[in-house]
Amino acid sequence: MARKPWQHSLVGYVVGLSLVLFLNQPGVAQEAVLSSPSPSRLPQLELPRQLSNSLTADASVQTGVVRLDGRPLLTIASPVARDGAQSDTTTLLNVRIQGIEATLNRIATHDLNEAELSVTSSIDSSSSLPILSVNTQYLMTVTTLDAQLQGQEPSAYAEELTQIIRAALLRSRQERQPEFLGRQVLVALGILAGMAAASRILAYVQRRLKEQRDRIEAEMPTVSPTQDLPPHQVHWLVQQQMIKRQQRNFKDVQRRLLKLGHVAIWSGGGFALLGLFPYTRWLQPIVLSTPLKVGAIVLLTYVLMRVSDIFIDRLFQVLEKGEFLSSEDSQRFSLRLSTFSRVAKSLAVIILFSISILAILSSIGIEIIPLLAGAGIVGLGISLASQSLIKDIINGFLILLEDQYAVGDVIQVGQVSGLVESLNLRITQLRNAEGRLITIPNSTITVVENLSKDWSRVDLAIILSSSTSLDRALPLIQAVGDNLRRDQVWQEKIIEPPEVLGVDDLSSTGVTIRVWIKTQPLEQWNVGREFRRRLKLTLDAEGIEIGVPQQVLSLHENSKYKNFEPESSQDEN
Repeated sequence: MARKPWQHSLVGYVVGLSLVLFLNQPGVAQEAVLSSPSPSRLPQLELPRQLSNSLTADASVQTGVVRLDGRPLLTIASPVARDGAQSDTTTLLNVRIQGIEATLNRIATHDLNEAELSVTSSIDSSSSLPILSVNTQYLMTVTTLDAQLQGQEPSAYAEELTQIIRAALLRSRQERQPEFLGRQVLVALGILAGMAAASRILAYVQRRLKEQRDRIEAEMPTVSPTQDLPPHQVHWLVQQQMIKRQQRNFKDVQRRLLKLGHVAIWSGGGFALLGLFPYTRWLQPIVLSTPLKVGAIVLLTYVLMRVSDIFIDRLFQVLEKGEFLSSEDSQRFSLRLSTFSRVAKSLAVIILFSISILAILSSIGIEIIPLLAGAGIVGLGISLASQSLIKDIINGFLILLEDQYAVGDVIQVGQVSGLVESLNLRITQLRNAEGRLITIPNSTITVVENLSKDWSRVDLAIILSSSTSLDRALPLIQAVGDNLRRDQVWQEKIIEPPEVLGVDDLSSTGVTIRVWIKTQPLEQWNVGREFRRRLKLTLDAEGIEIGVPQQVLSLHENSKYKNFEPESSQDEN
């Protein structure tokens, strides 16, 4: 059975990630060497268990980790000066850590075997503290604070450290042997092959998803206020737009997750490769430092934003399928849900972005609580500087709350009108009959005319010739309207029988007769066109003329020229 694209992506990602994690396990990559014939099996290196005591909770203690070949070996502590000079304490602590690590690395690179390696603990006569030495070479002094950090006495903790340090040095020396390095090279090649295979699978699935996304984009319907559509087509088209947009967003999220899968495969594989060799393992703590944490927060925020879009679309789609509404209410409810889904997505982006900023600040060591305390003052200053933006948001919220209009409505604001294509808390975007996209800030919308909410109306002013018999013309116009409403194609678009209101005006052009036809939302233009067409044919057949402008020209006789006779020619010959 052929697998679906998302199944390929899941299989590829799981295989690649599993290969990386499996090969990076000590039991596979490193324990294999330790299990080779040797005088004695090396103990598992772990940090001593830290007990929860007053010292670890005390903010006046600075701690640091001593590493050998990138692996944590032991934890040392240093008190903070009473004047709060933490920078000086941190510098002294780092100097101590660097000194211990330098000594361990120098010893580990020398040729030695298990019989020659000796790690001993002795008591210093002046300080009464244990001193650790490696082959009579001074390594470190175990302070009382170091031991209390582990919940032990200094002498007992020093004896424990002798075993840990000796095992770590033997392991470090063993990992530098040619046999071990050769096996690790083979493991590294296997990791690279797995990464390349998984990456090719993800690239193939990503191309397939892009093709599907482009096809969905091409199938997405468009809505125009001048389209000649069958009954309830606008409502159906808006629903189809939401469904297609949801499918398109889902494909986009899948593609971006696959891109993150590429990053995860190569990042995880690279991290595993660094851990295979003692010469590069020290880079692993650097990779896991603050810059990588910030990058991970950014990537996670981006993924959550895309996933929230899909979740919101699914949620509003479930709400739209409720069967407790009538047909008219369901249409209006669908338009409102389409609008609220866009606003909900914008709010989700703002919330996730704010949380990610706080997480980034916390990861780089900035205290968040004092920052939040001062956010009120900063917010006050921002509010004073961006009053128009606040007005936009407030007015946009009121527009949604009061259901003044929604996405899919046709409205007129001032001198502009069109189909509402996008609406959020800040702006409203209209698409007019010429296809122009008009953006209006919500704060500037004071009077809005909704041409499609609940129902619409055809308002016709028919001008007939002044010589037309009204007793004949009015029943004729009413009959045209009644026949139009009885037509099977148009009966669902016309809600009530057409009303011929009567004579609305008398002018030099003729007699103006006004007609009202109540229709479904957005159907007034289609019904009006068909009514005018039928009325023109009927008037022509009955010989009734359309009114045209008329003007009377009067000629009056002037007495000044009444007795005027032209002079005859004297020479008639």
